Amino acid sequence: MQQSQILRSLCLLAVFSSMTAVVLGICDSCQTNNVACLNETHYRMCSANVAPNQILKCGEGKVCTEYTAICLDENAVTPACPADGANGSCETCDGTNLFVCTSRTTFQMCDGTTLTDQVTYCKDNKVCSISSGKYCVDSCEITGSVECDRAAP
Repeated sequence: MQQSQILRSLCLLAVFSSMTAVVLGICDSCQTNNVACLNETHYRMCSANVAPNQILKCGEGKVCTEYTAICLDENAVTPACPADGANGSCETCDGTNLFVCTSRTTFQMCDGTTLTDQVTYCKDNKVCSISSGKYCVDSCEITGSVECDRAAP
């Protein structure tokens, strides 16, 4: 009798744990479908045999998910890395920074607390990293999460 209660408790714990993982969604973290969603529409492959700096985009009207079919209709599922998530936001000009990343692959100069109009683009296969001091780096050089995970400024 006591063994069945323990087994039932373990099953419930497993079910709730898996539901929590689906609801929370973690940006730029490898999922069971072997991709890491970088934002709502972009992802990278999580395989030792695939170059880590390749960023792929879901098709029009599709979002990156934790499901086997990586990109699904935006009206049918919740993205694994929603735009309002921690990685979906970007730094703003607060008067202390000279440049800020305005998307995953762009940055702009600050004029005090105002963003200037000129958008600077990183080279192909590079991501914005103002904190590195290099402005744009290979994605494998990023430790932790990217500074800005928007698809476009």
